[in-house]
Amino acid sequence: MIAILEQLNLLLAAVVLIVTFSLLAYIAMQNWRNDIARALVVLLAGVVIVYGGDLLLARATRAATMDVLGRAQWLGIAMVPAAYIHLANGLFAISESQALALRSRRLVYLAYLGSLIFFLLVALGTDLVVQGGLPSGPIAQFRPGPLFWSYALFFVIGAVVAFVAIVQSQRSALTANQRRRLMYLGASFAAPGIGVFPFLVVGMPAAVPISVVLFLQAIASVIVTVMITIMTYSIAFQGVLLPDRLIKQDFLRWWLYGPFIGISIVLFIQVVPLFERLLGFPQNTLLTFGVMLMTVLMPLFVSRVKPYLDTLVYMQDQDEIDYLRKLPRSTFTRADLRALLENSLVAICGALRVETGFVLVPDANEYSIRAVCGSRREVKRFLGDCPLPDLLPQLQQLPPRGRGLLPPTDAFVACGGFCLLPLHSPDGLFLGAVAVAYQPETLQSETSLMPETRQLISVLTHQMELALSTVQMQQRIFDALRGLAPEMESLQHVVSQLEQGTAPDLAATDGEMVLSPDFPQLVKDALTQFWGGPKLADSPLMGLRTVKRVIQDQGGSPTRALQVVLRQAISNLRPDEQLAPSGQEWLLYNLLEGRFLQRKTVRDVANRLAMSESDFYRKQRIAIEEVARQLALMEEDVRS
Repeated sequence: MIAILEQLNLLLAAVVLIVTFSLLAYIAMQNWRNDIARALVVLLAGVVIVYGGDLLLARATRAATMDVLGRAQWLGIAMVPAAYIHLANGLFAISESQALALRSRRLVYLAYLGSLIFFLLVALGTDLVVQGGLPSGPIAQFRPGPLFWSYALFFVIGAVVAFVAIVQSQRSALTANQRRRLMYLGASFAAPGIGVFPFLVVGMPAAVPISVVLFLQAIASVIVTVMITIMTYSIAFQGVLLPDRLIKQDFLRWWLYGPFIGISIVLFIQVVPLFERLLGFPQNTLLTFGVMLMTVLMPLFVSRVKPYLDTLVYMQDQDEIDYLRKLPRSTFTRADLRALLENSLVAICGALRVETGFVLVPDANEYSIRAVCGSRREVKRFLGDCPLPDLLPQLQQLPPRGRGLLPPTDAFVACGGFCLLPLHSPDGLFLGAVAVAYQPETLQSETSLMPETRQLISVLTHQMELALSTVQMQQRIFDALRGLAPEMESLQHVVSQLEQGTAPDLAATDGEMVLSPDFPQLVKDALTQFWGGPKLADSPLMGLRTVKRVIQDQGGSPTRALQVVLRQAISNLRPDEQLAPSGQEWLLYNLLEGRFLQRKTVRDVANRLAMSESDFYRKQRIAIEEVARQLALMEEDVRS
């Protein structure tokens, strides 16, 4: 019975270690800037050190190794009380007790110093905190030293202070969601303490059987696993300006890919010896087949489970999320367009028994060859003999072709041994042209082609027109969505700020310049006189935290500091190099750079971007609003 309980405790200790380490990595990567999250990282690190030491101690055989491991565990044991005080300080900072948080900041440093002292007293081999060698056995622990009770008092003070801070923060919370999460935190905050406090150092009555102690340890491990998960979930929302649904989705997916898969692998490894005895196969053989099955089956299982978890997260928005999830499969991409154009071109050339052809389509402010069949040298020769600026007006003047047969005459523009047929959208807009190396007099002769060939060419060119118009329409929709992205992101931030805000936070936002309706106009005035002028030198933007932060680096000049911040905001808008140069992002960035950073005139920038002056001013308004949004995000980062 004791052997079974020992194995169960080792298995549960491994589960606690995997879950805690996974959650530590999650919270550290997702929310490191938040003080409450940093305190949680320290708490979880303490649990990882203690349970990792337990697993190593169970396999250690040398007394010296066991003693070193037992004392090394005190790094995790000693840091937990200070981390509780650190957590309390962060909670005071988001409640109405911000003055108390500022005063207790020094106490946090003193608490960590106290934890370091306790650890060093144990690690250096003194008998002041714990004493005696670490005996072997399933419940082996040191004996308490003279200062152990001081540590115990320190531990209790840290836990009580954290609990008081949670209760006070819950009372000052303004929204039901924030109160609910703080309630979760209050119900689970003791998990790290339960997991790391050395209860057995205190001693236990001799009448208590070892099996009872092992059973209680197993129950404690299960409780710690559940409570640590709840604690991390409740803190994951703190200071993160994202919608709840995204945080919940990220947390559930992390749990699937981290703790769930890790626990499954540990369980499999633990049952391998059982199958070894039952089946009689060597352990290495079973592990090989097991790893093969786990690497194949686990991703399949996770992919099957994720939609159901997403259903729980997006319960009220399920229809929209399902549609967006299926959208990548139904979208007709540029790669799909290229494949359709190439295949249709090959079919047309095959029907006409010619070797060379190409498709000409608009690309930004120019025209480019989008698909080629046959000799590229012939295509280059054609482009050299027949310049596109001279040829395109003739193609654009031709009337749109219907869905029937090809017109018998005047349907093509002949040049350089090629015949070009214009492509039009359903509403008559010019989309491009398909060209084949065919004799004009032969192709334009009504009797030179079989009716089946003419019908095939008509159908294929119509497919090209439909594909080109569809991709153009999709591109306009994507540009509109990209244009809405800043507004949607700002609204999400507002929702998160209101949901997580306390009375002092909401009072502080009353004077925030970035929330003023006049903020975009202030940004426009400063950009208009970016290289000097009263609108820059006397700009209210000098009061931004981001500007004050870089004044010292700019020799104490507020004007140069504001220029640096504005330049950085524009630089943040620079799109990824992989995006198409014709995209909305590049247009806005080039407009800002040319008009304000390079000091070019409106006409020069408009001509460079191939737009009218009226369109330029519309785009400039959008671009300035983007700069204002970047400044607001930079301001939020500094404030956080």
